Amino acid sequence: MSLLTSFQWTVRRSLLPLGKRHYKLSVGSIKKGQVVQLKDKAWKVLARDHVSSGRGGAVVKMELQDILSPAKLNERFKSSDTLEILNLSEDAYQYLYSEGDQIHLLNLESFEEIEMLASACEGGERAVNMLEDAMPITVSFLTTPEKGRFPCLFKLPNNYTYTVESVVNRAGQAAKGTVYKTAVLTNGTKLMVPEFVNEGDKIVVDIETMKYMKREL
Repeated sequence: MSLLTSFQWTVRRSLLPLGKRHYKLSVGSIKKGQVVQLKDKAWKVLARDHVSSGRGGAVVKMELQDILSPAKLNERFKSSDTLEILNLSEDAYQYLYSEGDQIHLLNLESFEEIEMLASACEGGERAVNMLEDAMPITVSFLTTPEKGRFPCLFKLPNNYTYTVESVVNRAGQAAKGTVYKTAVLTNGTKLMVPEFVNEGDKIVVDIETMKYMKREL
């Protein structure tokens, strides 16, 4: 069974199919950023290079990344080869709550509720720990010939405002002279903040790097 067909997801009410969104293209016409099906998986085209051979033929080289994992692949194709083009689209959702390894999300337009595995979160467990009530979430939907349209990934915003629950006043001085101390957010996450940040303050955090950005006034 392929990774795509084994991917588990649950929707509180069935989503209506949006019509056929997959088709084939010659590899020479495929562009960077498109999603293709290869070896029973969905791959995003990171780079492509059209190379002419000395025998009059042509080869297309592609760097691909698995949509559902960090795995990458470099493939060579004949110019006459074709690949199935898949549709990857994004919808706006809102985080509701977590139940075990299930993340409950609400579509802000249709008010449909879906459940996704925590493992489908871009950024992994560290990002899942940064989820907050009513946080805006982007859900990626993949359309394949076999399964139609289904949610495959979700991601948190690039940065978000959190409340500081406590601070540790043992400070260290950075090379540029800024004094930092450890802050603990209400979700238990620890990070370094400037000395002027106090308990109860709201701060903006870069979720990918887990670094302090600024204090909300």
